Amino acid sequence: MREIKFRVWDKLLKRMLSWEWVHDNFFSRIFDYPNMIPMQYTGIEDKSGKEIYEGDLIQNEYGRICEVVWMEHAGCWDAHVRKFGAESKGGHLGFQNNEWPRHVIIIGNIYENPELLETK
Repeated sequence: MREIKFRVWDKLLKRMLSWEWVHDNFFSRIFDYPNMIPMQYTGIEDKSGKEIYEGDLIQNEYGRICEVVWMEHAGCWDAHVRKFGAESKGGHLGFQNNEWPRHVIIIGNIYENPELLETK
């Protein structure tokens, strides 16, 4: 059984609201508030057991940083490369999501950690 849950980025308060908070307070109305950006749980965990959500920034053992996104046309979660790692030679984009639990860690998300996407 697939677990369906969300977390929400509050653009006004500039903070992430957990699934527990969203569920207990206004789950049925989160899509009615323009300042709220819902992000769905992928059903996948990183190698430390942390739940991966849409908008998370994940990193593999080579330093490649990807943003977790929903691919509407393919009907699946994907990792779009945002920054290549030091040992990365380019090549394929992202990494297989069935490998995420063994090879990636969550290093942040696009709202709370935009500095991770900056190139130096």
